[in-house]
Amino acid sequence: MFSGAGGLSHGFKTAGFEIRFAIEREKSFCESYRYNNPECECLNEDITELSLEKISDEINSKLFKGEKIEGIIGGPPCQGFSSVGNRKLSDPRNSLIYFFVKWVERFKPIFYAMENVSGILTMANGQVVKEIKTVYRDIGYSCQAKTLVAADYGVPQLRKRVFFVGTKNGKFKSLKIPKTNRDSTEQRTLFGGKDLPKYLTVGDALSDILEIEPFRNNNGDTSFKEYREPPKTDYQEYLRKDSDKLYDHIAPNHSQLVVDRISHLEQGKNHKSLPPEYQLKGEYSNIYGRLHLERPADTITDNCGCVSAPGRFIHPTQNRALSVREAARLQSFPDDYRFFGSARDKYQQVGNGVRRGESR
Repeated sequence: MFSGAGGLSHGFKTAGFEIRFAIEREKSFCESYRYNNPECECLNEDITELSLEKISDEINSKLFKGEKIEGIIGGPPCQGFSSVGNRKLSDPRNSLIYFFVKWVERFKPIFYAMENVSGILTMANGQVVKEIKTVYRDIGYSCQAKTLVAADYGVPQLRKRVFFVGTKNGKFKSLKIPKTNRDSTEQRTLFGGKDLPKYLTVGDALSDILEIEPFRNNNGDTSFKEYREPPKTDYQEYLRKDSDKLYDHIAPNHSQLVVDRISHLEQGKNHKSLPPEYQLKGEYSNIYGRLHLERPADTITDNCGCVSAPGRFIHPTQNRALSVREAARLQSFPDDYRFFGSARDKYQQVGNGVRRGESR
């Protein structure tokens, strides 16, 4: 449900699952999903306008033919719960979670996995989470919430997300997810002296394409760059395994003033470190953030093509925003994963993605 370009699906496929059916409202997102998941039926519809009774009969008869559905997965749009959103219970986007629950109730899978932003945990003093757990229990499912950091699982990004996971009739007793990217013998001292585990870094993800200039406009869906160097890390080798060209390496044009402003930023710095004449007054202090090659990326969002958006989206060595492909690498999308639509559509698809899977 709410499949986007298919990041979560791709992760589950990598972990050994077969994805049969998906729903995505946005046309270009659905186009990307279909290209990357040709074996899956992706319905380009608004889930709130579908007749669940009618479509469930069609899905069961045409796609599953009596087979048991193992799981329903998805990430209902979460802007209403984000720490930079309005966080109001009245936000209509928040109700989309309950459409997800209705599909679980209708199809009765063995399990469900629903992803959201960490801000949902504190919304309305925790009442939102309590309500979500209650509605799942009312339909006969357990519900546990687990906050995961992407960097702990082989992604070069300090991205926090909450996963609601449960099974029918409470058979699922505990949620233990071993971290796969910690090294107890080697620590890296980062972020003002704070010791962190040995996480993958921006350099681990981008060093082989660091000097490749991106296209400065969206030249259609066939434009590509040639690789200049072989992979330098295991992570890059993993991303390039099934790709011989670099697609979606597009980045926005910037005005000369923006380029000049960016040029004064060292790696790991943001707007606060700019000379007075280049500083901007704004609501957020963490705008104009430049990535650091020796650190994991901050959270990649759907605004990752905008240097003035809250976050850290400026290329570590070039004076520009990340390209779509660079952002995709920091999200752990492989290089053969393609994105369709406008440049803005592509950035949104990448920023909304949840990926990286291992054996299940």
